[in-house]
Amino acid sequence: MNTRTLFLWVAASCVATASVAATPIIRIERMPLGSGLQNASGTENAEPVGDYGVWHVPQYMPGYPTSATIWPRVVIIQCNVARCSGYEVTPELGRGEYLFFRPAENSSVGGK
Repeated sequence: MNTRTLFLWVAASCVATASVAATPIIRIERMPLGSGLQNASGTENAEPVGDYGVWHVPQYMPGYPTSATIWPRVVIIQCNVARCSGYEVTPELGRGEYLFFRPAENSSVGGK
Protein backbone atom coordinates (compact mmCIF):
# COMPACT_ATOMS: atom_id res chain seq x y z
CA MET A 1 0.00 0.00 0.00
CA ASN A 2 1.53 3.29 -1.01
CA THR A 3 1.48 6.43 1.11
CA ARG A 4 -1.27 8.16 -0.89
CA THR A 5 -3.59 5.15 -0.65
CA LEU A 6 -2.92 4.87 3.08
CA PHE A 7 -3.66 8.59 3.55
CA LEU A 8 -6.97 8.34 1.64
CA TRP A 9 -7.99 5.28 3.65
CA VAL A 10 -7.22 7.04 6.97
CA ALA A 11 -9.07 10.18 5.82
CA ALA A 12 -12.14 8.15 4.81
CA SER A 13 -12.09 6.32 8.16
CA CYS A 14 -11.98 9.62 10.05
CA VAL A 15 -14.92 11.04 8.07
CA ALA A 16 -16.98 7.89 8.71
CA THR A 17 -16.15 7.99 12.42
CA ALA A 18 -16.95 11.71 12.65
CA SER A 19 -20.36 11.25 11.02
CA VAL A 20 -21.25 8.45 13.45
CA ALA A 21 -20.04 10.49 16.42
CA ALA A 22 -22.06 13.52 15.25
CA THR A 23 -25.36 11.65 15.60
CA PRO A 24 -26.78 12.56 19.03
CA ILE A 25 -28.18 9.88 21.29
CA ILE A 26 -31.85 10.64 21.84
CA ARG A 27 -33.88 8.97 24.58
CA ILE A 28 -37.68 8.94 24.58
CA GLU A 29 -40.03 8.24 27.46
CA ARG A 30 -41.75 4.87 27.41
CA MET A 31 -45.54 5.26 27.36
CA PRO A 32 -48.25 2.65 27.85
CA LEU A 33 -49.89 2.12 24.44
CA GLY A 34 -47.27 4.32 22.80
CA SER A 35 -43.55 4.88 22.48
CA GLY A 36 -40.98 2.41 23.75
CA LEU A 37 -41.15 -1.17 24.93
CA GLN A 38 -44.40 -2.00 26.66
CA ASN A 39 -44.57 -3.01 30.32
CA ALA A 40 -41.36 -1.12 31.06
CA SER A 41 -40.63 2.24 32.64
CA GLY A 42 -37.91 4.77 31.96
CA THR A 43 -36.58 5.72 28.55
CA GLU A 44 -35.72 4.02 25.29
CA ASN A 45 -32.77 4.87 23.03
CA ALA A 46 -34.08 5.97 19.64
CA GLU A 47 -32.43 5.08 16.33
CA PRO A 48 -32.07 7.64 13.54
CA VAL A 49 -33.84 6.67 10.31
CA GLY A 50 -31.40 7.42 7.51
CA ASP A 51 -30.73 11.11 6.98
CA TYR A 52 -34.40 12.07 7.15
CA GLY A 53 -34.25 13.79 10.55
CA VAL A 54 -36.69 11.32 12.07
CA TRP A 55 -36.16 8.70 14.78
CA HIS A 56 -37.74 5.37 15.66
CA VAL A 57 -38.25 3.27 18.79
CA PRO A 58 -40.24 0.09 19.37
CA GLN A 59 -43.85 0.95 20.09
CA TYR A 60 -47.29 -0.36 20.83
CA MET A 61 -48.94 -1.46 17.58
CA PRO A 62 -52.73 -1.62 17.85
CA GLY A 63 -54.94 -3.66 15.55
CA TYR A 64 -53.42 -6.03 13.05
CA PRO A 65 -50.03 -4.77 11.85
CA THR A 66 -49.01 -5.68 8.34
CA SER A 67 -45.64 -6.27 6.74
CA ALA A 68 -46.21 -3.40 4.29
CA THR A 69 -45.45 0.22 5.06
CA ILE A 70 -48.92 1.71 5.18
CA TRP A 71 -49.25 5.42 5.82
CA PRO A 72 -46.13 6.09 7.84
CA ARG A 73 -46.58 8.96 10.27
CA VAL A 74 -44.21 11.40 11.91
CA VAL A 75 -45.06 12.52 15.44
CA ILE A 76 -43.51 15.84 16.49
CA ILE A 77 -42.57 15.84 20.17
CA GLN A 78 -40.83 18.12 22.64
CA CYS A 79 -37.29 17.28 23.67
CA ASN A 80 -34.84 18.75 26.15
CA VAL A 81 -31.15 18.12 25.49
CA ALA A 82 -31.29 14.40 24.61
CA ARG A 83 -34.49 13.36 26.41
CA CYS A 84 -37.86 13.48 24.67
CA SER A 85 -41.37 13.19 26.01
CA GLY A 86 -43.13 10.05 24.85
CA TYR A 87 -46.21 9.74 22.68
CA GLU A 88 -49.34 7.62 22.79
CA VAL A 89 -50.90 6.00 19.76
CA THR A 90 -54.30 7.66 19.27
CA PRO A 91 -56.93 7.32 16.53
CA GLU A 92 -55.96 10.79 15.25
CA LEU A 93 -52.59 9.39 14.16
CA GLY A 94 -54.25 6.86 11.85
CA ARG A 95 -52.83 3.37 11.64
CA GLY A 96 -50.08 3.05 14.20
CA GLU A 97 -47.70 0.56 12.63
CA TYR A 98 -44.94 2.79 11.38
CA LEU A 99 -44.63 5.83 13.60
CA PHE A 100 -41.47 7.88 13.54
CA PHE A 101 -40.82 10.95 15.63
CA ARG A 102 -39.04 14.24 15.14
CA PRO A 103 -38.01 16.69 17.86
CA ALA A 104 -39.99 19.95 17.63
CA GLU A 105 -38.07 22.83 16.11
CA ASN A 106 -37.96 24.72 19.41
CA SER A 107 -36.54 21.68 21.22
CA SER A 108 -32.91 21.51 22.24
CA VAL A 109 -31.51 18.13 21.15
CA GLY A 110 -27.94 16.93 21.15
CA GLY A 111 -25.02 17.33 23.43
CA LYS A 112 -24.43 15.54 26.68
